[in-house]
Amino acid sequence: MRVSVVRIAGACCAVLLLASCGAPPLTVFTLSAPQTAVDASPAGRTKLVITVARVSIPDALDTEDIVVRDDGSILRRSRSGRWASRLSLGITDRLTQRLAERRPDALVTDRPLSDAANLRVLVNIERLDVTAAGVATLDADWLVARRDAGAATVPVRGHFSATGPVGSDRDVVTMVGHLVDRLAAAINIGRG
Repeated sequence: MRVSVVRIAGACCAVLLLASCGAPPLTVFTLSAPQTAVDASPAGRTKLVITVARVSIPDALDTEDIVVRDDGSILRRSRSGRWASRLSLGITDRLTQRLAERRPDALVTDRPLSDAANLRVLVNIERLDVTAAGVATLDADWLVARRDAGAATVPVRGHFSATGPVGSDRDVVTMVGHLVDRLAAAINIGRG
């Protein structure tokens, strides 16, 4: 009996070792961009508050999986890389960061506040696609709602595309980050 327990335990250890050797190491990515130099805002309370609502993206992409579209309707999930959080949160964080760089005079946040914001940025990404051929597309509409606006705010629609390598997870992350940066640059929150 003792010999069989030792053999079973040894076999289990061998299977676990073989399984761990075959799996590539997992890399976790964020969409955080390198910080750019901005002037420090003046001391004291800022008068302008801009909130960025959580960006909505297609359900199939709002996971922690890094995916690339292959042959039309097939999404291939990376085996070696993942997003650090749901993709919608990563996009919201990067968008907030880029908008804050353009408005150092304002508090730009994606966190809930007790006071009403002067501007509220709402973004819906209808399509975010990175193909195995190296073409990335982002289609979005957005709205910048002003607290004191008497007239209705008109939504804006944008189409952004980029080409580049997609051979590694880092390439895909770079391409998605580039598209989000272009989206941020198109959103009119004044200045920049």
